Amino acid sequence: MSLPGTIYLHKNLVFHDGETGIKYLILLNEPQKKDPFLFVKTTSQKKNKPESPGCNRPQSVFFIPSRKTYFILDTWVQLYQIYPILPQAIKGSPDIQIAGALSSKITQAIVDCLFESEEENLSPIIINLLRPPMHDALLRLKEKFKK
Repeated sequence: MSLPGTIYLHKNLVFHDGETGIKYLILLNEPQKKDPFLFVKTTSQKKNKPESPGCNRPQSVFFIPSRKTYFILDTWVQLYQIYPILPQAIKGSPDIQIAGALSSKITQAIVDCLFESEEENLSPIIINLLRPPMHDALLRLKEKFKK
């Protein structure tokens, strides 16, 4: 079973625009038997991206400075596109392999940033896979006790 924060190297990812390429993907959910794996892709291409570590809500990216995690280069996690991939497309595929992992703290910060940046664009299915109803209740309780 793969855990949230697992980093996969996909050697033949089909992007949303139809192009293909090599990309590191970060798993955001803990898929159960038939659930899709929910990934976001990463890039090390700066191209006008913010360099403030963590969540950059207006640009819908999460910035990870070089050598703070698995990534040796500055890396931007692109939150504006989610890639659902079915388990059968991953198991045994020569194009997809586990490359590393992020800490649970950074992974949770990425998921939280996704919700801050893109919640209105997320389908109910994606929301439920990332934050099951019990998780939402726990978050509300946590916020209540923060005040």
